[in-house]
This record gives sequence, C-alpha cells and structure tokens, in this order.
Amino acid sequence: MKQKRVMILGANNFMLPLIQKAKEEGYYTIVASPVHEEPGFAYADACVYVDLRDKEAVLQEARRLHIDGITTDQAETPVRTVAYVAEQLGLPGIGTDMAELFTNKYLMRETCRKIGIDTIRYKLVERVEDAIAFYETLQCDAIMKPIDSAGSRGVVRISQVQTIRDEFEYTKEASKSGKVIVEEYIDGKELLIDGVVVNNTYQTLVCGEYQKCQVPGIFSEYIGKYPAEVTPQQWNMANALVKQVVEGFGLPWGRTHTEVKVNERGVWLIETAARGGGRYISSGIVPMMTDFNSASFLLAACTGQIHEVPQIMHKDVSCGYVSMFMPVGEVISVEGIQDVIDLPYTYSHNFEDIHVGMHTNVFMDKIEGRFIHLLAKDDAEFYERVETIKQMIHLKVRTERGIEGPIWEK
Repeated sequence: MKQKRVMILGANNFMLPLIQKAKEEGYYTIVASPVHEEPGFAYADACVYVDLRDKEAVLQEARRLHIDGITTDQAETPVRTVAYVAEQLGLPGIGTDMAELFTNKYLMRETCRKIGIDTIRYKLVERVEDAIAFYETLQCDAIMKPIDSAGSRGVVRISQVQTIRDEFEYTKEASKSGKVIVEEYIDGKELLIDGVVVNNTYQTLVCGEYQKCQVPGIFSEYIGKYPAEVTPQQWNMANALVKQVVEGFGLPWGRTHTEVKVNERGVWLIETAARGGGRYISSGIVPMMTDFNSASFLLAACTGQIHEVPQIMHKDVSCGYVSMFMPVGEVISVEGIQDVIDLPYTYSHNFEDIHVGMHTNVFMDKIEGRFIHLLAKDDAEFYERVETIKQMIHLKVRTERGIEGPIWEK
C-alpha cells in the first residue's frame, strides 16, 4: 500500500502525541509551524515553516507535498486552516462553515437559538457604549470576551460599568475580528466534556470539572478533575445538551471539547470546539479514562479510514491535573520539580522549562499556568496525591513584594 502523507498543523508539546503516533503508525509525517525550535519537528519526515493562520500559504505547501490528509488537535488556531485546506483539496474535513461555527462564540449562541436550545442572554458589540447598554439590561454579572480567541485571553468578568470602560479595549484587541460578545454570567459547576463524532453521531468520552484558581485578572483552573462529581441527573442533562449542540450544529466527524455549567436552573453551554481538549486532555486524560486514542482516530479520520462510530470502553479511575501560577519576577530556587515528574502516578506536564534565573510573565491567560497530570484509583486518592505534589514543590520567586512561592488555589 502507498504510504499515506499526513500534514499536522502545530509542532509544540501539545502536538507531540499526535506527531509521534503518526510516525508510529507509518504515516509520512509533515509537520507545520512558524516556530523553528518547536519539538515536533524532530519527528517529522518533512518540515514546513509557515504561519498556521495563513490558509493560502499552508494550502500551497499541502499541494506541493501531495498530502492525503490534514489534521490538528488540542489547539484552536489551526482549526479553520485545517478545514480550508481539506476543502480545497477534496480531502476529509469538517468544512469551512463548520470550522467558523465552532470557533466563533457569537455564532455558537445564534445557532443554539436557531435549533431550539435555550441559551444565556448575550449581545455582539463593537463599541464600549453598546457593551454598557446591554450590561445594564442584565441586572446581574456578565462576561465580556472576544468572539474568536482561544484560552482565556481577553475574558473579563463584569460586576460594574467601570470595568467595561477599563477593559473593553483589552478584550477587543484579543479578538481576531475586533468583535466582542457580552453575555450573562452563570453561576454553577463548570464541566469539561470531550467527545467524538462519526457520521454526525456524537458520544461522550470523558466528563470532568474545573476547580477555579483565583488568580487576579484571568480565568483559569487550579484543578481539572475527572470524572466530574455530579449527580446522575446532572450528568444525563449535560450529556444530552452536548449531544444536541454538536449534532444540531451538524459536525460530520471529529473530536470535540465542550464547556458547560450546571446549576439549579439547568445546564448551559459556555462554548464548544471541534478539537480535543487542551492541557493534554485529549492525549492524556482520555486514554487514562478510556481505551480510545484520539491521535489514532484523527489520523485515520483525516485520511478517510473511519466509517463507523467507535465502541468506547470506560475505566473506573480518577485522574486529572493540578495547576500552579508562578508570581511575576525572577525564579531564584527550584526544588522538587523533577521528583514530582518522576512519581509513578504523574504523566504529562509543562514543567520542563522551569529553572533558576527564568523571568516569569504577567498573568494574561490560563496558558501561563503550569500543570501536571496524575492518576489515582479513586477521588480520595486523587486529592491526596494533589496535596503530595504541592508539598513536594519548593519554588521561590523574587518579586517586587519580596520572595514568594507558587500560587495554587488563590
């Protein structure tokens, strides 16, 4: 058989599991990214240095290299380009309209209304005055965010009009289109639901929950915990909503990552994505909790080799990740990091570049957080192991306020 040629958009650590699986399964692996130093290039049969947002440039390289499929995972930025290139070359893909829908928070809300899904109150705005006018109609807190950004960059919780005046330009600048959505803030437990779709038929792979980290100015999590601690009724409601959203939107195939909130009023869509969850949820959490391999699925699907809904076996374990933020300043002491990495129950992490002398960044996004995955037999053991990890890490940062350690819960 002819060796299939797959182009993977992205070469950072999040992409390594997908790239390595492509090599393991015998694909001619083409890796594309604008950053020459990213680790995924070490495993590539062909390297393409290109801006992943430049659809025409990626298409030109895909034509030149005669690809049989194109894919990505755990990253929002390449989703539209993957869809565009596949569509132009007549390869399996979700289509550009679908990629736009799953990366545009305003279109998600509008489409929910069209297909009969109850949604929170929202408004698309381009001026600060419009944002204020809508906020004043809500009579509750609001969230202001870019309609088309990834992570938590530009996302602001609004409790007073002055916050809109202070933060509107920050949110707008984080939007690729310059458009902003203001929506009702929903209290409740936030669930992280990853799923898989074949022939527009959805099924849930894993359902976890956020436990928030109260770092000023950003939305991020202290713990991502799987499975979520919810009642059977809440689980059924959340699963039904995600299935209704994904199938109602018309996604033909792929991986999904959806965030919802559950409270006494019901279950509410926060947003959904046509990719696996980041922070190694797709490549780490999913295989910890199931026998499903996202990388193998995506590689087979993008080359036209998936035709039936997969049968998923779920494992009775507890797993997830614990995150820390480092104060802004200079790292002057690092102890325990390698010991934590070497624990028999820890796995994927982004601790690798923490070192004495590094200068930490101002918190702008949840991606600034450092996290490590862990596995346990049950919830009690999971939380015990989280505490063990926290006690083992001794990190000191010289800040303007003096010597400080890592920020965990708050």
